[in-house]
Amino acid sequence: MDTPEFVIAVLDGTLAASVGATLDVLDFANRSAERLGRPAFRWRVVGSRRQLRLSNGMTLRADPLSSIGDGDPGVLVIPSLGLDGMLDVNGHEPCGLDARYTDGIALRRLAMVDAQQLAQLARQFHDRGGRTCASCSGVLVLGEAGLLDGRRITSHWALSSLLRRRFPRARLDPACMVVEDGRLTTAGAAMAQMDLMLHLVRQYAGREVAEAVMRFLLVDSRSTQARYMAWQGADHDDDTVRRFESLIETSLPHPLGMEEAAQRLHLTTRTLARRVHRVTGSSPRVLVQAVRMRMAQRLLEMTDLSIDDVAERVGYANATSLRKLTLKMTRLTPALLRRQL
Repeated sequence: MDTPEFVIAVLDGTLAASVGATLDVLDFANRSAERLGRPAFRWRVVGSRRQLRLSNGMTLRADPLSSIGDGDPGVLVIPSLGLDGMLDVNGHEPCGLDARYTDGIALRRLAMVDAQQLAQLARQFHDRGGRTCASCSGVLVLGEAGLLDGRRITSHWALSSLLRRRFPRARLDPACMVVEDGRLTTAGAAMAQMDLMLHLVRQYAGREVAEAVMRFLLVDSRSTQARYMAWQGADHDDDTVRRFESLIETSLPHPLGMEEAAQRLHLTTRTLARRVHRVTGSSPRVLVQAVRMRMAQRLLEMTDLSIDDVAERVGYANATSLRKLTLKMTRLTPALLRRQL
């Protein structure tokens, strides 16, 4: 029995590495499938233009986006949109690797005509019985299509706050690398596109083919992106919450209480709590834990301090308390986290 057709939807500016990972995995899967006597994969690239320009300047030929609906439903794959080159509210190109994941940049890309057209076509594809898949910022397109409501999903951890606010009915688990919920499959940060494609190859061609591809490409299995999440800084544009985070960090190991922090920010405690929840989707207490986790990870990576000393620096009485924090936020003990870093 043949595998379903894969439709790779690519927009102008899409992350080249994400597209490359998609096509390379399918190509190597076919080479392995032929040797193992398994069905071959069929795929085609559709895009917002006949000649697409990817994030690194490379070009790619594509069929029109409108052709997504042609033929029997198969598997629609949306790689990371690629947010480089987008301008901020002042018309400037933001600097720094994390700048692309600010709400303003992501929302402006999502509002563009090609992204909205892709969202509409993805909805129609899914309604016809197709399987829809996306990684990183591509998951936002599925949200615009109305496909995330009530679904368990993942995406780039830096987009977590935006996803929670814009699609509150989605059940987001940003620690996961790949999440499948019915005919919807989502993956984490941009290069989790590789993990997404290996997941699909394993399902449609079997474990042997997937493992052969992993050996050819020297890809290790990665079930979580949790250890990268601890580095997550402020992935929002709210000055008040940024200042609150700064107050927490500079006050460690004795973090300010809510009342004192609110006074310094010239707010009531209730207003500050509401502001934090609106921006991050979490309580101030959770935000304090996130700031502690970021500092702990920096200390684990960049110093030779003992685990007990690191715990003390971030405001915990002992290593046991720090261990509970790192297990909750990265699913690793402090010692294993340090070893991986």
